[in-house]
Amino acid sequence: MSFLGQNIKKLRQVKGLSQQAFAEIFELKRNNISSYEEKRAEPKLEYVIKIANYFGIPLNDFIEKPLSVNEILKFGDYFEETNVNKFKNLTDIPFLNRENLTKHEDFLQNLNLLPQIKFPIYSKNELIALEMDSSISHHSEFVNPDGSILFFKNIDLNNLHLISTDSFGLIWSENEFFLGKFKIIENSISLELNDWKSIKLNTNKPQNFWIQYGVYNKVMDL
Repeated sequence: MSFLGQNIKKLRQVKGLSQQAFAEIFELKRNNISSYEEKRAEPKLEYVIKIANYFGIPLNDFIEKPLSVNEILKFGDYFEETNVNKFKNLTDIPFLNRENLTKHEDFLQNLNLLPQIKFPIYSKNELIALEMDSSISHHSEFVNPDGSILFFKNIDLNNLHLISTDSFGLIWSENEFFLGKFKIIENSISLELNDWKSIKLNTNKPQNFWIQYGVYNKVMDL
């Protein structure tokens, strides 16, 4: 059984590519990609090899098994090196990658539309993962290299006590999207981008605010 159609669709979605954009990379037509994903046809071997090589996916894996988001994002090596696959609890976390940043508003009301990554991290609060990109507005003290995977948990009335002036966070609303530093003055909490811009946290409606919970940086052997 071939998983080509399923894997092409997964690759395209994780990379934030439309069928047209995916087709253009490999000099195909949009209806070719549609037919592959709907299993009405399979690509010729030369295109199978091109797609696998382009995304750095082992050819046998691309053909013979369903790819996970972790494999597409190259998290597989990390799991093997640290035996994370022996952990009993791997959490599915909505993942906002760099390809989807420009349309983050589309996912605000339904995070389940985002690709999911599995990671050995747990919280009672809702979690999201964000791929760092320098194009994101961020506080000057927020220093994480491009490609880092940042984990945030949603703020509610039960975890306001976790916020300190050293905490970093994310505001994600219809009008705002930036990585900032929390600032506490008396009983007022705000997320500060710079000296000129900060957003006050409404304790009666804090769901647009997320506090940084962790960060993953892969160290490559040179």
